[in-house]
Amino acid sequence: MEKSCLQCHYFKVEGLQSGVCRLEKGPAAPRPMKKLDDSCENWRDCGQQYHIRLGWLRAQREK
Repeated sequence: MEKSCLQCHYFKVEGLQSGVCRLEKGPAAPRPMKKLDDSCENWRDCGQQYHIRLGWLRAQREK
């Protein structure tokens, strides 16, 4: 299985090419920017959320 940020449980899409890693919780937690195809050692499969993200990205590209 490919381990890209787009397929990670901790990833939040911010735009068409990038997003933030939400590994740490809390208002003062660091939110490092990541590209959609980046990966890290804390990767965790997000399951169905991956397909929802893909649909959102396709809709944004069509606008």
